[in-house]
Amino acid sequence: MATQPGMKPYVKLASTLVVVGMGLFSLEQFGLGKLEGPDHSFHLDGTVLSILVIAPVVLVAAGAVVFMVGKMRRL
Repeated sequence: MATQPGMKPYVKLASTLVVVGMGLFSLEQFGLGKLEGPDHSFHLDGTVLSILVIAPVVLVAAGAVVFMVGKMRRL
């Protein structure tokens, strides 16, 4: 990810968290799509499925919080 030289540190951190969260979500969707084919289904344990769903949401939310707090504090 190419960052501009004048970017504030909180913007870099927030954008990194959001990009990692969205990448993890895309990887999850791609992987689950490959595991579940038209002729068979694939079932994951509830704990694993919860982690796969919650982790990207937490990363994106953390990025939003970092951005808002950094903007309010004007770092």
